[in-house]
Amino acid sequence: MKNLTAPSRKRYRLTLEYAGSGYSGWQKQNDARTIQGTLLAAGIEIFADQKLDIQGHGRTDAGVHALNYTAHLETNAGGRMTPGEICERFNDLLPSSIVVLAVAPCGPRFHARHNCIGRSYIYKIARRKMAFQKKYAWWVKDQLDLSAMAQAAKLFGGMHDFAAFAEKPELKKSTKVLVNGVFVYEDEDMLRLRVVGSHFLWKMVRRMAGVLVEVGRGKLSADKVEALLAETSESLSRYTAPPSGLFFERAFYDQEELDNFLATARKE
Repeated sequence: MKNLTAPSRKRYRLTLEYAGSGYSGWQKQNDARTIQGTLLAAGIEIFADQKLDIQGHGRTDAGVHALNYTAHLETNAGGRMTPGEICERFNDLLPSSIVVLAVAPCGPRFHARHNCIGRSYIYKIARRKMAFQKKYAWWVKDQLDLSAMAQAAKLFGGMHDFAAFAEKPELKKSTKVLVNGVFVYEDEDMLRLRVVGSHFLWKMVRRMAGVLVEVGRGKLSADKVEALLAETSESLSRYTAPPSGLFFERAFYDQEELDNFLATARKE
């Protein structure tokens, strides 16, 4: 008698870092090089499983980087490989621009996107020409008023309709986003903007960065930023900061963890 029991699916949580230059973002595309597509190709070779699935906590734009990106992998295979061996196999096969930092078994109900309650991004702005940061920062030659930027950043906090910061395809669904906080830091010749929220619309964080730089240049006032947040039709594409300076920082799956992160971010 045949065993009709379906093979049990194994699920693993992956933590990744990647340099997004040269990739068309996270999501797999048939005619473009993407992070998800590259991971799937490596995973299929490792597990010999054509039905292997890898899902991320969310999309990142073309050219955007990640420091601690969370994904999950589900497969019918796996054999006797330990999580450490799976991690090692991935890193042997992946290009140098993508690194699997950790692999851990997780329950069948864990979903990298559906269970995610918060996300944080870092945007880097160089205050001078840097030989080693061209691919990883936006060089703004103008003198920036950090105090004005920090004050304007506070206006983004809370629940807002970010329709003016969204691309047209995003307007077909809700454009309301809860922003837990936007923080401005100065690290010698580099400025860092940290944006923490429930989720983000396509190019939203880059437009927030672009608007804050215009505030720093003295070309936008705090009143104008408030007006933009109340706008539902104006497109801020002209303020879109380059993708090179944007890094996905981390995903949150626990409210206490998110609260502690925000408390630390406020003190930095």
